[in-house]
Amino acid sequence: MSKTCCAICLGLMLAVGIAGAEDWYDYPQFRHVSGLPGGAAPVNEDGQLRFGGAFHINIPCAYTPSRDNYSLMFGSGSREDGKVHLGYKGHGVDGQLHAMFGLGEPGHGFAVTGIFVDETWRNTINVQWQAQDETADKPAIAVGVFDIFEQRQKRYRVNGGARSFYIAATRLVKEGDQPLYATLGLGDGRFNGIFGGISWYPSERVNLGLEYDGRVPRPHAAYRAYSNENLEELLWGGLTNFERPLIGFTVQYHR
Repeated sequence: MSKTCCAICLGLMLAVGIAGAEDWYDYPQFRHVSGLPGGAAPVNEDGQLRFGGAFHINIPCAYTPSRDNYSLMFGSGSREDGKVHLGYKGHGVDGQLHAMFGLGEPGHGFAVTGIFVDETWRNTINVQWQAQDETADKPAIAVGVFDIFEQRQKRYRVNGGARSFYIAATRLVKEGDQPLYATLGLGDGRFNGIFGGISWYPSERVNLGLEYDGRVPRPHAAYRAYSNENLEELLWGGLTNFERPLIGFTVQYHR
């Protein structure tokens, strides 16, 4: 897939997705943040959790953390009233805590994420494996399973799983001081078919993006508040379906 074709396909997909957006009814706990690689935890082409890599919110990127990479993320979103909420419980809040670590070699990483949702703190385990490294002619490709053990609720007050399979492709469309990444993917369940997003760095400390998670669009912005050789602290926010505010922070470490 050429970089031009990737950008054109993604642009068309985002336009169609935004025009035909539908709200989250089947998987309301996961309407904001995926907890997958790239989901508020940017990953670069070398499999490092590092700002400057592909950054999305509720979709995965194909770049997958390799060993010695760890992240901890907290996100708080508006459930229905359109107001900014910071918390993990309450009628109007969708709160989540995510912990992710990587295994394997760069370019073929294997990531495991645990998600703890709202006041019940019921957990979901997600996994992703990078099957193909990015080359001059090919994007990076990864496959994964969300809620692999079917631990979460599928509908309001109805016990059941949210197991969802997906494949994602990510490409560095524009290199240099202001890199631009594009992701396209296909999945079932919570992904609801085609998903995708763009991730752009206008400066080394700021990221801007737009995505369609298979159900609704979401613009986002992120800021690198602190960094050293191994540790980073990120602040970020988004607007689910252009109407439900989402805010959060991420701490990530790599050796």
